[in-house]
Amino acid sequence: MNTLWERAAAIRFAERKRDGMKARNAAGMLVLVLGMPALAGCSGEFEIPFFLLGTEETVTGEVCQVTEDSILIRTESPEEDGADADENKTEAEHDPVQEFTGEEQKITLTKDTVVRPGKLEEAEQDESETPEDAQEELSAADILEGDVISASLDQKGRASEILVISQAKSRGAGKLREAEDYDAATEFAVDIVTDGETYGSAGTDENAVHVYGEARAFLKNVEITRTSRDSTGGSPAASYGIGSALLTTNGISYIRDSRISTDAPGGAGIFSYGNALAYAMDTAVATRQDLSGGIHAAGGGTLYAWNLEVETSGASSAAISSGRGGGKIAAEGGIYRTLGTDSPAVYCGADIAIREALLTADASEAARIDGGNALHLYDCELTGNMGDDLYNDSAWNVLVYHGTSGNFEPGKGIFEMKGGSLTAKNGGIFYTTNTESTITLSGVKILYPDVLDFFLKCTGNDHQGGWGKAGANGADCLFTAENQDMEGDILWDDISQLDFYMIKQSTLKGAVLHEKSNADKNQDGYCNLYIEEGSTWIVTGDSALNRLSCSGRIEDDEGKTVTIRGRDGTVYVQGNGKYTVTVLSHEAAANLSGASEMTRWMDHQAELPEEFL
Repeated sequence: MNTLWERAAAIRFAERKRDGMKARNAAGMLVLVLGMPALAGCSGEFEIPFFLLGTEETVTGEVCQVTEDSILIRTESPEEDGADADENKTEAEHDPVQEFTGEEQKITLTKDTVVRPGKLEEAEQDESETPEDAQEELSAADILEGDVISASLDQKGRASEILVISQAKSRGAGKLREAEDYDAATEFAVDIVTDGETYGSAGTDENAVHVYGEARAFLKNVEITRTSRDSTGGSPAASYGIGSALLTTNGISYIRDSRISTDAPGGAGIFSYGNALAYAMDTAVATRQDLSGGIHAAGGGTLYAWNLEVETSGASSAAISSGRGGGKIAAEGGIYRTLGTDSPAVYCGADIAIREALLTADASEAARIDGGNALHLYDCELTGNMGDDLYNDSAWNVLVYHGTSGNFEPGKGIFEMKGGSLTAKNGGIFYTTNTESTITLSGVKILYPDVLDFFLKCTGNDHQGGWGKAGANGADCLFTAENQDMEGDILWDDISQLDFYMIKQSTLKGAVLHEKSNADKNQDGYCNLYIEEGSTWIVTGDSALNRLSCSGRIEDDEGKTVTIRGRDGTVYVQGNGKYTVTVLSHEAAANLSGASEMTRWMDHQAELPEEFL
């Protein structure tokens, strides 16, 4: 079996054989389908091609892009026909490692898509030799760029099953790209100062300006444009900056008092990648096409910004964005706005800190934190307007999760906000799922939608793209509110863990609701609530949690006391109001040792470079 297509075919046949589809039955089917009476009297077992055993199409290829609801693969290169072509191959060309330079094909993911590892050895085993772990189930989050997969598709391109045949040699951030991997209309590999110039690019997957080779490039009062309708976009753009307007790799760029505009798929405005530093000040950035972030860091790049005006129009185009391998962004002042769907004002796959900025998403959640990354906001005005869609069971404004792209390593996602305002125009406020997370609020003015779904949702998910494995994709959240007024319900489930702290005169008006899940009954999910003296919980409905540790006040929305009862029937507090809080344990003195603390802006800010003074 020299080709991965043949390997996939063998795996598929072995699976159907293992599932009880015997070849004798297959031979009978062959008789019916082909009408060959010569086979009618035959006995014994026959091995037939798997395509006669079902109506689904099977495609095999190398993954070149992963999104939350789809996978893009590049199929295997067409082989030459004839024996002569095979005889003319060199020894190297007989290497079973295949090249995938064929057509691209989109595979649609659904919540029912099954992902499993597929190994060549499986195809050569009979049913009795099948290893116990052969049925191991993965999730779409386990598929990364460079993996080779085989997918069973229905007529609409939806995958019922995906086999991961081989994994990319490099998982995670991947190998850093070198300067020769990029095409650019203008390249700066040595120190340069330029004022009043115009730089343009119209090539496919081309950068307008590329700073590299440890060069220091100072651009003042320049105009940079990038236009290309046939650029690839996708992961190469988001992860490596291919096709961006101003790209810095292994160099330092300074840009101020300038204008940047792009009209190309994957056309980010300012991109810092690898061992790069990018400084931007008093500059306008506008992008029009999909997957075109405003300012962007990936692969460990660093970007500092002051008083930028950034607007993106395409889908999946965050105003402040980050890609594979993360990095660092610190932005002070400025206006950042997105108009497209799936385009949060901030998409955080790095360490991002922002102070005194206007951050607005007109058709998406306000902020999204993916994997073990952190977003720190200080005195910002943050606004989200996520629409209701078929992929999600609710809308939200701040999402802390671990997604399916494979670009970001799992870990603790952090969202903290001090001062400023958070405006939600639809759905709930905070949603955390399929990750460990820490959320800290301090003195934030929250403006709620007309219909508020929840304040905090700490649960697993049934997302169509598969954020983790259903039944095991809950959240582990530490939430701390200090000097904070809050409204809305807190939702938690059996596969999630929530420690919720209210300190420094904080107030919550809402219920704590336990959502049942389809997970095993032995799951260790919980919700613990800690209320410091001076803080108040105004209960708006019957509530259920595990541990209630309260030195503060608990009352209903009429000012009456609330009954607090143990699951075993013990009455800790007999209230005169209409609501009951059911707990596993109750403490009259709050233990606040686990509360999180805010970081400071000065921990993240950069000094204004002398080039800008």
